[in-house]
Amino acid sequence: MIEVHYGVVRIADRWMVIGHGLRLGPYDSKADAERMARRLADQAAGLPVRLHLQGEDGELHQEEQEGESVPPPQ
Repeated sequence: MIEVHYGVVRIADRWMVIGHGLRLGPYDSKADAERMARRLADQAAGLPVRLHLQGEDGELHQEEQEGESVPPPQ
């Protein structure tokens, strides 16, 4: 199955959203970049989305999210 991946990463002193040929930003805060990544995930037409969020330790942490056209699990 196809998955969509977006990463929220710090580059120098700004935050970026990267993935699937995209490079969006820079954003002044991690929260702003994460909001954009979640907005993109909501538009993924039902495909599973993996968000990779950079933590304070510099490591990427994964979070799974489904696009908005997928019904919520029962």
